[in-house]
Amino acid sequence: MKAKKSIAIGLILVSVLFTMTDCKENYRDPQNTETALPTMSKENIETQAWQMEEKYWEYVEKIDTTAYKKLWHDDFIGYPSFGDGVSNKSKIAVWIPELHKDSSLTFSYKLYKRATNAIDDLVIVFYDADEIWTDKENNIVRKETYKFTHTWKKYQDNWVILGGMAAKKNQDNLTD
Repeated sequence: MKAKKSIAIGLILVSVLFTMTDCKENYRDPQNTETALPTMSKENIETQAWQMEEKYWEYVEKIDTTAYKKLWHDDFIGYPSFGDGVSNKSKIAVWIPELHKDSSLTFSYKLYKRATNAIDDLVIVFYDADEIWTDKENNIVRKETYKFTHTWKKYQDNWVILGGMAAKKNQDNLTD
């Protein structure tokens, strides 16, 4: 009986050791696990984010506030050039119709990319934008220049803006 008991205890110990070894090999410490990022180059990621800025302005020019709002993360917060404080996604498109309120003028824009910087899966974009209004003879009636920064992140196949800031540039110091 003692021999059977010793064999049973030995088998249990061997099973426990195999189980522990198997668990240790399959365990991954979540704090040391990195998310696999797509194998795109820094330049490619920055180019994609810049193309999203170009879409942003196409939507502004076309007064497509529905498509424009899809560019923003639901938890976005930023410091827009309009108003006196920060804004969330719900108020982010209020300035667009105002650009087009005078039906005798045509709104257009010109972008000046200053810098892009991809850090892991985020891209920070810095640029200036001329907002231009012309009359029916294509004469520039008004022009304002703003500086922008947006932080973009790609979720699945969609780029969205997480945060940003815009401000009117000092018109006396414009170089471009």
